[in-house]
Amino acid sequence: MYLRQLDIAGFRGIKRLSVRLGSNMVLIGENSWGKSSLLSALQVIFNPEGKLYRFNTKDFHLSAEKQEIMLLFTFESREEEKNHGLLTRQLSEALFPYEEGSRRLYLRVFGEKKPQGEIHTRYSFLDQQGGELNIARAETLIQALLKQHPVYRLRDARLNVPPLCNLPLPREKNERDELSAEFYAVSELLKYYFIERLDPTALSQDPALLWNRLQSLCYKLAQDESKQLQQRLKHSLFSLFMHENIASDKAHNVRPILLLEDLENRLHPRMVAMVWELLNYLPVQRILTTNSVELISRADLTTVCRLVRYPDRTRAYRLSRHELSKEDFRRLSFHIHHNRSLALFSRMWILVEGETEVWILSELANLLGINLATEGIRIVEFAQCGLRPLLKYAQAMGIEWYVLTDGDESGHKYAAIAKDMIGANEHPHQRLTLLPKTDIEHFFYSQGFSDVFIRLAQWKPGGNYPVNKIIQRAIQRTSKPDLAILLSNEIEKRGKDSIPLLFKRLFSKVLNLARTQDI
Repeated sequence: MYLRQLDIAGFRGIKRLSVRLGSNMVLIGENSWGKSSLLSALQVIFNPEGKLYRFNTKDFHLSAEKQEIMLLFTFESREEEKNHGLLTRQLSEALFPYEEGSRRLYLRVFGEKKPQGEIHTRYSFLDQQGGELNIARAETLIQALLKQHPVYRLRDARLNVPPLCNLPLPREKNERDELSAEFYAVSELLKYYFIERLDPTALSQDPALLWNRLQSLCYKLAQDESKQLQQRLKHSLFSLFMHENIASDKAHNVRPILLLEDLENRLHPRMVAMVWELLNYLPVQRILTTNSVELISRADLTTVCRLVRYPDRTRAYRLSRHELSKEDFRRLSFHIHHNRSLALFSRMWILVEGETEVWILSELANLLGINLATEGIRIVEFAQCGLRPLLKYAQAMGIEWYVLTDGDESGHKYAAIAKDMIGANEHPHQRLTLLPKTDIEHFFYSQGFSDVFIRLAQWKPGGNYPVNKIIQRAIQRTSKPDLAILLSNEIEKRGKDSIPLLFKRLFSKVLNLARTQDI
């Protein structure tokens, strides 16, 4: 049984949120958009001690109309687990059939603040219609469920007061046992960076040696077809967190949830890569938050969940594998994921055909006093990847988008794709600009900048000015980025009034779309 979904209302920084969970999730989103509140909801309820948490004043959302909190945890169990595990059998009254041979359990934690200031917290199992179930020994079963799914939250150890655990690390029993030394290295590094505020001298060995041992363990885990090392890794981490030595059979029944906050805060990108690889071999459910381009480029696109805060709610966006074909997914993974990971953190994409548009739009934004980075806007060329996969991904992840295409035959095809992706309640002009000329170079030539191209082409004055030939020669004698810079320099010299109206309108619409996520 594992935690499949979490619904939150009125808790801390979240008015309302419904998020689908998986075995591995990378959580991204801007500051104050709800990442910490989501992790806190898991941490306080599924505390390792299994105590029934009682809400306090700071847990209530400040602007909620009602001083109420609702946390709904949906667990899913496969049908084959029906007769496995004492707790699963005891919870049979709270498990309901679901699709594809699975069953679901609904645990609700409800909090209410009375006008007199008194706060009530109530735990209950629900049926499929949301009604409370009357189950004997419900509170005992709820505590057992919480203990079966303890949440451990790892973050910069310098922020942990008091430390997460007080156990001394087990010393290596046999220095000649290379594998034991490697597991010990993992424990010591985790404790130093993420659990206890230790002085660097507290490390028993050279940190470089510990990192080398961690890397060596990753190699062994990659070759471990039996998965025995994965279970040993899980048990080793349990021993680090829990206040007692636990037996292997108990470790097998416990299904922990690991929360990791911003690994990149203290780690070099190479060390981030090693920790990320190690985590992928750890057989536990985990949620990781990050602002790291390095880390997110290593995660599968389907594991990335983006939170977006709107005035009335927070939404969780995540790509499903079936939304894209295998080829589109491959292209998207390479084009955005590996080469342009920073775009995954953006509020808004301006999708353009090629390199010239990227340079020219960037320069025009500067001249108009628009800081694309602070507005969360990213210019992304789409010709190599294809427009449709990028639009599908942007929509799946709640990223606003705008398309600029050339006026040639290919541009009209791209425009048709964009129109097909625009919602029924939107007009194409809200998200699409189709250049009235063949391409952006011809457009600027027609907008009073012909002398820039003639000068670059070194065209001799005369009565005949073949536009196509001049533009082609100007590009050949320089480069597209240089041409974009020269055009922007000319616009800056003439003043902002010389910027074509088409681009002023484009940026106005783009800013309006990007700011829909403001509160």
